[in-house]
Amino acid sequence: MIPIKPWRCEICGETYLGAEASDRCPFCGAEGSNLKSAAHYLDFGVVEMSEQSRKDCLHALDLENDNMVFYRKCAEAAENQVSESIFKRLGKQEAEHAELLEDMLGIETEELPDPEIPDNDYDRFEQANRHEKRAINFYLEVARRAPEPRVQQVFRALADIETEHLNMANIFK
Repeated sequence: MIPIKPWRCEICGETYLGAEASDRCPFCGAEGSNLKSAAHYLDFGVVEMSEQSRKDCLHALDLENDNMVFYRKCAEAAENQVSESIFKRLGKQEAEHAELLEDMLGIETEELPDPEIPDNDYDRFEQANRHEKRAINFYLEVARRAPEPRVQQVFRALADIETEHLNMANIFK
């Protein structure tokens, strides 16, 4: 029997149990290189940041929450189980990203509005494409300008994850 051990994601902080680190964090979608032995995990908690980085994190939190409620609504309305499972997983990852940003900022998000979504999966994936491109472009910009190493690390990882979401949206539309 292969021993199971705890791995912690450097990006979202969630714990994964397995014999080896996964190729991607099963919670936030970050690359597997971000999964470290739980014994070596460092909890960053609230991050001290510049005024610009704080504004950027607040804007990113809005984007992640917007994407989360969009994907959850798309999962509820999906035309088949494949679309439903993709939208559901993407919604969970966006929720994880929002929680990460809340932790970094030391705040909690209030109730979110119920979004309008297209009436078919093709158009939903098209809209997902626009959501992801918007996030990727902003996150890469933030990663370049942020003076804080933790903010840079998080936004590079989020841009990578959102690129995976974009690729998925393009494949399944």
